[in-house]
Amino acid sequence: METASTKQTEGLFCQSCGMPVNETELQGSDKEGNKTEEYCIYCYEHGEFKQPDITLQEMTDLCAGYLVEEGMDEAAARQMLGYSLPQLKRWSTGAGVS
Repeated sequence: METASTKQTEGLFCQSCGMPVNETELQGSDKEGNKTEEYCIYCYEHGEFKQPDITLQEMTDLCAGYLVEEGMDEAAARQMLGYSLPQLKRWSTGAGVS
């Protein structure tokens, strides 16, 4: 049985780092504290980015490190991130939050 904190939300990805946000407990929150399906809790909380000045290159470096820890080859991780991150809302619009 799913509870409110573990509800499955398939197919959602953080629009900042690309992490799967497949459980509501991983979702970030807006200014009112409501969960948002656009960003993860690690990137976005209380309506603000946790690292507002991070660059796309710095996000790539950060995410590549996590993917390597999970067993992915670093070159493959960077190639995947180089393709996927620029397509996410935060990086494709420049603003990130609507």
